[in-house]
Amino acid sequence: MDQETSQSSVFLSIFMSIIIMISKTTSAQKYYCSNTTMFANNSQYETNLNTLFRFLSSNATNPNGYYQAEASNINTANEVVYGHFLCRGDKNTSSCKDCVTTATTTDLPKTYCPNRKEAVIWYDDCMVRYSNKSFFGKMDTVPALLLFNTNNVTGNVTRFEELLGNMMKNEVAVRAPNGGSKKKFATDFANYTVFQTIYGLGQCTPDLSPSDCNTCLLNGIGSFNNKQGAQVLQPSCIVRYEIYPFFNLSSLPLPPAPQPMPPPSGKKTSAKVILAIVIPIVAFLMALVIFAICFVKRKKGKTYDAVTETGEDFTNAESLQYDLATLQCATNNFSSENKLGEGGFGGVYKATLSNGQQLAVKRLSVTSSQGVQQFKNEVLLVAKLQHRNLARLLGYCLEGHEKLLVYEYVPNKSLDSFIFDVDTQGQLGWGTRYKVIAGIARGMLYLHHDSQLKIIHRDLKASNVLLDADMNPKISDFGMARIFYVDQSQGNTSKVVGTYGYMSPEYAMHGQFSNKSDVYSFGVLVLEIISGKRNSTFYESGDAEDLLSYAWKQWRDGMLLEFVDPSIRDLCSIDEVMRCIHLGLLCVQESPDDRPTMATIVLTLDSYSVTLPVPEAPGFFVKSRMESMFTKEQVGSDQSSNKLVHWSVNDVSISEPEPR
Repeated sequence: MDQETSQSSVFLSIFMSIIIMISKTTSAQKYYCSNTTMFANNSQYETNLNTLFRFLSSNATNPNGYYQAEASNINTANEVVYGHFLCRGDKNTSSCKDCVTTATTTDLPKTYCPNRKEAVIWYDDCMVRYSNKSFFGKMDTVPALLLFNTNNVTGNVTRFEELLGNMMKNEVAVRAPNGGSKKKFATDFANYTVFQTIYGLGQCTPDLSPSDCNTCLLNGIGSFNNKQGAQVLQPSCIVRYEIYPFFNLSSLPLPPAPQPMPPPSGKKTSAKVILAIVIPIVAFLMALVIFAICFVKRKKGKTYDAVTETGEDFTNAESLQYDLATLQCATNNFSSENKLGEGGFGGVYKATLSNGQQLAVKRLSVTSSQGVQQFKNEVLLVAKLQHRNLARLLGYCLEGHEKLLVYEYVPNKSLDSFIFDVDTQGQLGWGTRYKVIAGIARGMLYLHHDSQLKIIHRDLKASNVLLDADMNPKISDFGMARIFYVDQSQGNTSKVVGTYGYMSPEYAMHGQFSNKSDVYSFGVLVLEIISGKRNSTFYESGDAEDLLSYAWKQWRDGMLLEFVDPSIRDLCSIDEVMRCIHLGLLCVQESPDDRPTMATIVLTLDSYSVTLPVPEAPGFFVKSRMESMFTKEQVGSDQSSNKLVHWSVNDVSISEPEPR
């Protein structure tokens, strides 16, 4: 290898490592909204809450990073609203104000917790909380959120846990409570190996007593496990640790001097700060050298490394890799007897490993339009997503011409095989269908707002919703999904991909997609679940209109029961059916601005106090016009098979500290 190639390899290594380091510095906001206490629009409580939000936002430059206030009306003493904000101790006033303003102007009142009398939201930079009951000076450890990195600690786990426990319990949890009435905040670090340093942080609201602060911090620390990073978010305190410096290192404490020293002539630099900066840099440089050597050896040996579009080399994740020979043996060389179904990109097979474990293997066909990049896209996406209503990826295989995805296998089928089959429609009663609708909505809300990546699915449909043993829905097939930046609201594409009948008008006609495109698909899916009929074939059945316009006419004429699947018509909840049809019609409005967000949809399904606007006639297309617009290669077909692979997912929702 010549010198120029060698230098290019090193520079590539440096660039990729920097990308990975940057990608671990932020995480998405998390929130809790009370489901039992609601307030009406234009009520006195809403007026007082808006006043409280203005108080908090206008005082977000408080140098202590904390402010509490209450808002009330002299004539309605029972409508008092109490609230405060707490900014992380190492953040400046500018980032504090931006964080509090976002929480009080959009996220709490509009996006996540509209019409809720109690709520709390956590970000990396701040926490904002309000309630109709006073909580000032009181320690609250519930509700609590545990977020952790999915990667386990490597090496000496016992030593890691000892260092972590000593750092958090004996340093952070002791120093933070002694910060006084202005700021109860502390950070620390511990050297685990030459290559890894553990960084920890703890903070309480300043209105707590030192004793309560210590108790709150220890309560959170007690939830830590042998993961590479975790944080516990509680209303009165937060604790967090990572194996990378996620806070301002200048917040580390000065080490105690062995004896009195004269005051220095200049500003003293903490020895801990120096160590915390130098050790990671040394480890980072050593890792770069090792990585460069490995990279050169791989180039010489002509070993193929698949690098994703974000710069992450997922072939280094050995825990996710499956050997091709193992999967061939487990599927009897992909025999027809083990075939579970046929999707748009290839077949899905049942695999049984030598230890008896059953898997579902998605085998991309050689002629599939999903190339290596879309394969990488699905691996990257699904591996990062963790939600009870999303399909769980276990691993992958990329050898030669074979591209395989490995998922957990469960015995039930995909949603379309139940709701569209006259022999199985009756197996899904209204209670199960309502649970499926709500579960899909929560999964989509996670993709749009709560996951570490903002994701537009672009191919939500009945065959891409899998049902586990308890009939819980699992959204699957992310080969067409798109990652959005945090501040990006929509995108454009010259190649429209998706499935006829589920695509929104603006996407089908102009290639414009956004989270409202997924909302449109969700609306179609809701109406299909209720009626038991496919939108794509409803016109072919002899009716003079499509499923969406038929639903709207039945709604307009007050004949909703005529729209409901006859197999469940006599046993369904009229109120729930009306609400779901109402939501479905709002989701398929022609203008994206007239469609609700997934946050509003979830809130509506969970509560009957939300007032919905009256839907207009939906946006739809005559089938012949649709077929003239797209070729078979551009629009994914569902006609090959009604069967699909059966997957499952862990029912614990966790988050990795990766970028939104």
